[in-house]
Amino acid sequence: MPRLGLLLFIAAIVMFVVRLLARANPGDRPRSYSDRSWQWRQPSGDHGSREGETSSQRPKSPYDVLGVGPNASQDQIAAAYRRLVQQYHPDKVAGMAPEFRELAELRMKEINSAYEYLKRHASG
Repeated sequence: MPRLGLLLFIAAIVMFVVRLLARANPGDRPRSYSDRSWQWRQPSGDHGSREGETSSQRPKSPYDVLGVGPNASQDQIAAAYRRLVQQYHPDKVAGMAPEFRELAELRMKEINSAYEYLKRHASG
């Protein structure tokens, strides 16, 4: 009969994976920044939140995705992109569960589209 501590540990890991999967629904693909319909909206007086909407559901600006400011130079944007690629590349989690690889792939798609958008449209 398995020990209670082992069962609790396994249950905690399962709950963690379920939470990660709940955040990354297949329908929640990153928005392409090359899409002309994409526009960055400043938060309104209610801090930009709609009823029932979380901050992860609102589209991020490409600057927020890469972690740079709107006045960032092309060199700063490229450096931020390289840093994030090293951190989130799917090959980093190749030995882990498929869920982690899928999350890393989604994050890389978001990073790549933000970088492509800023590479074409950022001044500096």
